[in-house]
Amino acid sequence: MEAATDHTCVPGGVSPAEYAERRARLRAAAAERGLDGVLVVSRGANGADWGADIVYLTNHYSAFPQIPDRPGKWSGRGHAGLVMPTSEDGTLVVEIPDWREDLVQIDDVQVSLDLWAGLAQALGARGLSGAHVGLIGRESLPYIAVDRIREAHPDVRFSWADDLIEELRRIKSPAEIELVRESTRVGSEMVEAFVQAAVPGATEADCVLAALQRGIPQGAFPLDIPVVSGEHVDHFLWDRMPSWNWKRPLEPGDMIHPDMYGTVNGYFYDMVRTTVAGRTVTDAQREVLEASVAVVEHIVAAMRPGVACGDLFDLGAQWLAGNGFQAPGAAESEGVAMLGQAYPSFGHSLGLAWENPSIVPGETAVLEAGMVMAVEAQVGRPGSGTGAFEHNVLVTEGGVDVLTTHVQNVWWE
Repeated sequence: MEAATDHTCVPGGVSPAEYAERRARLRAAAAERGLDGVLVVSRGANGADWGADIVYLTNHYSAFPQIPDRPGKWSGRGHAGLVMPTSEDGTLVVEIPDWREDLVQIDDVQVSLDLWAGLAQALGARGLSGAHVGLIGRESLPYIAVDRIREAHPDVRFSWADDLIEELRRIKSPAEIELVRESTRVGSEMVEAFVQAAVPGATEADCVLAALQRGIPQGAFPLDIPVVSGEHVDHFLWDRMPSWNWKRPLEPGDMIHPDMYGTVNGYFYDMVRTTVAGRTVTDAQREVLEASVAVVEHIVAAMRPGVACGDLFDLGAQWLAGNGFQAPGAAESEGVAMLGQAYPSFGHSLGLAWENPSIVPGETAVLEAGMVMAVEAQVGRPGSGTGAFEHNVLVTEGGVDVLTTHVQNVWWE
């Protein structure tokens, strides 16, 4: 079956030619590694974070929920796979027949309700049954899929090759940069609506609703909005399913911060601001609130092409230590800024998902023009609370362009 690839106005702004060029670059990278082809598998299933590789290569996304396989009836629901020899364009295999022919940007599309069998069939049809194939999709590809493919093609040799597409996705094209700008604009408006709603008497759920009402009409697909406030503000999240409290009203002086992340046109926004119900803060609260902004801006000021991500982490850690705060990943926790214990980092690359590299100790990857980074920190003291702050930035030839200026940094008096 052929997708409609002759139109030039793909929703989101990426051209059909760019999708084809991405696949060509992946084939070239695979050939340089000595591979005969690649098998790329992504999981959609209403979780945009792991659908990215197939979206990047073909603009296909499966929103069907991931349900248990029923051999003989279906398998791989919520997934899709691309089988591609290094010598020619590939075959996209989808698991449901109502895929979007008007959006998908590859000529050869096959439907198989039993996706794992369909991928095995495509490998054989493309001459890869006894070949050396790079596997891409380590977070999405279940063992049963590999097991079934090997049953059909016992001579196939697999090697993990996720780094090939990670390298391709790291630098954003001009079309992608415009999509990121739009996504961060919408995300910023959602944060603004949230913190404006965080007044005494409102619940965390009221604030979340305000954010959704602002973002959804503009195309936002929120993955989640983890919220903490009051006595739980030292955490990244506290409640779960939903990840906000829908009962307790905010009291004057309660600190509250949402982590706002999701997509617009497939590209991520990811940002945090902290406010206080009633806006009046204590001196202790002001210190941690101002510090959370200051350490992020200290890191951002040092960002430019050629700077290693590990060096950026060290800058942030040194700033915190110099001001008497714990750095992410401290050996012992004071029970504050718990995100730094769960995620010992000052941020990460951003695009169609949360991407590599991250701003972590010892990371040798360097910034390059065209990378998009989310720079974040939680800063707290026992008894004072924890402030959280995050910027999204585009690395340029001369430094960075801060994308999250649509929402102000300070939400307290």
